[in-house]
Amino acid sequence: MRGMWGMWGMRGITVGMRSAVRGALSSTAHLLEALLGSQRPSGATLQSLLHEATEAASSPLLKQPPSGIDSLTEIGMYDGALAEILATAKYRHWPEPLENLGVRLGQEVQATSLWLSDSIEQDRLPWLVPVPSPKFRSWNRGLDHTAILAAGVASVIGLPVRSLVARSWILPQMQLGRASRAGVGGSLRLRRWARRSLRRRPQVLIVDDVMTTGATLSAMAGVLRQGGAQQVHACVVAAGRRTQESIPSEASAPISWGVVRG
Repeated sequence: MRGMWGMWGMRGITVGMRSAVRGALSSTAHLLEALLGSQRPSGATLQSLLHEATEAASSPLLKQPPSGIDSLTEIGMYDGALAEILATAKYRHWPEPLENLGVRLGQEVQATSLWLSDSIEQDRLPWLVPVPSPKFRSWNRGLDHTAILAAGVASVIGLPVRSLVARSWILPQMQLGRASRAGVGGSLRLRRWARRSLRRRPQVLIVDDVMTTGATLSAMAGVLRQGGAQQVHACVVAAGRRTQESIPSEASAPISWGVVRG
């Protein structure tokens, strides 16, 4: 009898787990239907969806920022609904979520970055620099996703946006292996007039959508510092896991970095 009751107890647990999984899959299915369907959410509906996505993705876990970056601010981890929204907006010509997320990112920077408050008090506003995409890729997608994000950030904190860095064509990061990502800096170059701008304002805030390995941000920092930047900060919508033991691919389930230093 004890064995029979134990068996029924295990069945009850299994049924409960299956029900929870079905519920999660159902929510994901509804989200994908909303994102990929013919009628995309907009206005207040989209803002509510983005709020839920960023709240679900927020899981602060303090880590060291990538090499060359003085501080890193992000909204949440690159997973679940937030990842789906970012990918859909970026690859399916949907600028509205990027505009909203840019504003949300600007609010996060304004609320958490002590270095920014010090810069404003000293009348030393930094340049807001979006991570560039190759021109052909932006043309093919029909939008420049980091430029849209940067405009949203600028609307909140009032920093001037400058495209100080250009990028030659390179395979999308999701198609690059770990070693190739580490060498992404070879595709970045400082624009001819950027050194003059950096002499005027040697502080920079880089804007990007997603950070996984941190290689792109480190490469951006290296190029900007060679051009005269003295402080390089970064903000991203979503960040992935980064540990000394392993650097994940785009498809892995990441953990948020939270806000790191000043």
